[in-house]
Formats: sequence, structure tokens, C-alpha cells
Amino acid sequence: MSFDIERMNKLPPEARFLDVNDFWCFPNRWVVKFLYPLSITPTQITILSLIAGLVSVCCYMIDSSVGLMWGALFLYLKIFLDNVDGNLARVKGEVSRLGRFLDSLIDFIVSFLVYLVLTLRLVSETNNSLYWYLGGLAFLSCLIQCSYFVYYLVSYTSISGTYLCNRADENITEEDNEAYDRGDLSRLVCFLHRFHVLLYGWQDKAIEWFDRLSKRLGSKRSPQKLSRSEWYGDKVFLTLISPLCLCTNNMLLVFFSLLNEIEFGLWFIVVVGNFCLLILQVWKIIKARNNLVLEK
Repeated sequence: MSFDIERMNKLPPEARFLDVNDFWCFPNRWVVKFLYPLSITPTQITILSLIAGLVSVCCYMIDSSVGLMWGALFLYLKIFLDNVDGNLARVKGEVSRLGRFLDSLIDFIVSFLVYLVLTLRLVSETNNSLYWYLGGLAFLSCLIQCSYFVYYLVSYTSISGTYLCNRADENITEEDNEAYDRGDLSRLVCFLHRFHVLLYGWQDKAIEWFDRLSKRLGSKRSPQKLSRSEWYGDKVFLTLISPLCLCTNNMLLVFFSLLNEIEFGLWFIVVVGNFCLLILQVWKIIKARNNLVLEK
């Protein structure tokens, strides 16, 4: 099968929107084209992204500006490889549930360790234990913001019938258990699936509740119910919330690490990121209300 760059995309041309995260990894198409004829698998690229992330953590532990610089560079390498593995999987037709859960697990591990060592640096440099609260709040904000974007992205892609290896609700269903019992999915996938629910399940439930509340508020003044396409099919909204994805959050850490302003970076994620999330959700609710009024 010849290389088809269009297969890199998660969505068909008519369903695509401007995703800010694509700007950080624009050279990936040439890397994917180079890797395509080779025997390198997407899973191997995912493992390399884990190694790059762990090297980044080790560099961040070096108490100097040089450590921050190398930590940032390896963190960017992790971000880049994290983008390449998914694109390579789509081009090769090897998208799988294994890759989906392995990728999420590695993202959590690396993100947790990066936030941990950066917070430790701040506490060590300032001898102020209050930075533990800032670091924890920044990590929690990063997880919530990422889950928020992923929830609406997956809900959107489910409308177009693409990107089906991800589900908005990843809780283990009866169909999942039957597939594991039949051997259609491996024990490794089963283990990673359960671990994913353990790590991300509370976030998914929180975002799902937040979405239900927003949808009720969006249709409160109208007897009409919002359709899935009306609520989840807004490409402008998806573009505006795309910077809340893990990729851009990590790019902020890269940027502020290079500036040697880790504290400011953590505050930026907590204050600006959460403020944008709330403002955009309010805008979404108001827009939905106005659209229903116009349809009367």
C-alpha cells in the first residue's frame, strides 16, 4: 500500500477543524513519510516517547538552567513522538485499543513526573512548601482541561463515524468483558483499560456531568431539545478549546522552562487555562440558547 498523507488525519476533509495542537508538530508528516516503509511500529514510537519523557524528567532534576533547557527539549521530543505514533498508526491502518490505552498511560506517567520534579525545583529553590499546592493544582488543571477537550473531540468524531478507538465514556462495558473473555482483545489491553479507568475515570465522569449541566442550561428557555449534531458539531468551539489539550499544556511547560519561569508557567495553566475553559463553556451555552430561539 502506497503512502497516503491524507490517512494521517483523524477526520475526513469535510469534518476537519483548525486544531491548534497541529502547529507544534507540523514536521511530523515528513517523519511519518520516512518511517512508513520501515518495519518500525507505532507502539515502538510510543515507547520512544516514554523514554524521551523520562529523560526530560531526569534533566529537570539537574539544578541549573542547563537542566531546564534539556528538560524542555526532551519534553518537546516526547510531544513530537506522541504525535507521530498516532499519525503513523493511522497511515499504516494499525490504530488499536492497545495503542489508545498505552498512549494515555504514558501521557499520565510523564505528565505526573514532570509536574512533580518542576514543583520540587520550585520548593527547593525558594524553600517555600506552598509551591506543592501550586504544582498539584496545575497538574489537576492540566488533567481536567485535557479531558474536557478530549470529551468534546470524541463526541464530535462519533457523529462523523471516525476515530472510533476512543470513547467519551471508557468505562468497561459488558461488551468489553465479553470481548476479553473471547480473546478478541488481549489481557494486556484489558489491564491497560482497567488502569485507564482508574486514572481517568473520575475526570470523564466530572466532564460528563459538566456537559449534561451545560446542555440543560443551553436549552432551558426552549421546549426543544438540542440534537447531538447541534451541541457537539460546532467546529469553531472545538478550535477554541483545542489549546486546552495536553499537547499545548506541555508546550507551555517547554516554553516557560526555556524562559526559566516555571512558577509563571504553572500559574498560567491554573489561571488562564481554567478561565478560558469556563468562559468558552458559558459562550457555548449562550450560543445554544440563541440558536434555539432563532429556530422557533
